[in-house]
Amino acid sequence: MVKPKNFLTTEDRERIRAAIAESELKTSGEIRVLVVGRSTPWSWLAGAIAGLAAGGTAWALLHAATWGHPDLIEGLISIAVALGVLLLGACLIPPRRAAKERGAWNRAKREFSRLGMAKTGGATGVLLMISLYEHEAIVLADRAINDKVPPETWSHEVKVLLDGIKAGRPADGIIATVREAGALLATHFPRKDDDRNELSDDVVIGK
Repeated sequence: MVKPKNFLTTEDRERIRAAIAESELKTSGEIRVLVVGRSTPWSWLAGAIAGLAAGGTAWALLHAATWGHPDLIEGLISIAVALGVLLLGACLIPPRRAAKERGAWNRAKREFSRLGMAKTGGATGVLLMISLYEHEAIVLADRAINDKVPPETWSHEVKVLLDGIKAGRPADGIIATVREAGALLATHFPRKDDDRNELSDDVVIGK
């Protein structure tokens, strides 16, 4: 899997930053772009803990039940190890599509808050997030925008973004999405005379 820091070149990031700055000249909205590596939680660690705990508990209970008889202890150890391996193996199965999509959405919501986008003056922030492991793109808008813009609008923007990535031109896809989102924001939230840039225009690279 491509690492987030290698997904876009330095030139790509500068082009995206410039597109965001240009788009925000016409709107009071705030646009941010985020690239992360993985959004779905790692299940193997929880599986390892659960497997070891279950196996250890089974061994302890059965050991007590056999009064520590040496001939039976070896069999009990095998049962405990097998149980632990089965539980761990189940947790190592790659997450399904629905789980990946849910993980990306949950990550986007957390990042929206972490990046300060939930605190913009007019609640007009838009986050474009790409999650590389999940192959997911998320466009998340704040409440003031969603009150005026139909939900299916963002499905189109996600398609524009993904089309650019699939074509091997991720920066072009991101820039096209930024410009379309900016034009939409300008229609509903035109720039005011006292408007200021509340958030950085730089591309954010996460883990």
